[in-house]
Amino acid sequence: MAGSIHHYDLPWCTIGNITILYHTSISVTTNVTYDERSVFGSHGAYAVWSGTAPRNYSLSANLVGARYLEVQFNIAQVVSAYNWTQESPPQCKGLHGPYGVTSLFSTSVRIESFDASIPEATHVEYGSPIQIDFSLSLKECKPI
Repeated sequence: MAGSIHHYDLPWCTIGNITILYHTSISVTTNVTYDERSVFGSHGAYAVWSGTAPRNYSLSANLVGARYLEVQFNIAQVVSAYNWTQESPPQCKGLHGPYGVTSLFSTSVRIESFDASIPEATHVEYGSPIQIDFSLSLKECKPI
């Protein structure tokens, strides 16, 4: 892991072999569906639960390396995420979110989309960009 004499970086979030250390946002969305049913003699309809869809996760990271080894580490994470999209079909991988909220952000997920970009005027060190913005859309692996 990366770090300095003042701190030691711990994984903030991992997805399979992808490790994100910092500058990351993660969100989760859950959809619950109901059937509307009327009951004889009632003036309204009742919502009857019909299912809960697999959770959707969105992760966006602004990967900035302070030194060459951190830059190379960040590039390797982006390449790992891209390679995941090239599997046929992409396999499920373990998502482990920030400590303290693991029940909400820890599950098995499959990648749905990947996006990476290098912002304008990003400094290049030893031929590699020190900043990469990337995002992942993930779907929980569970039966519907």
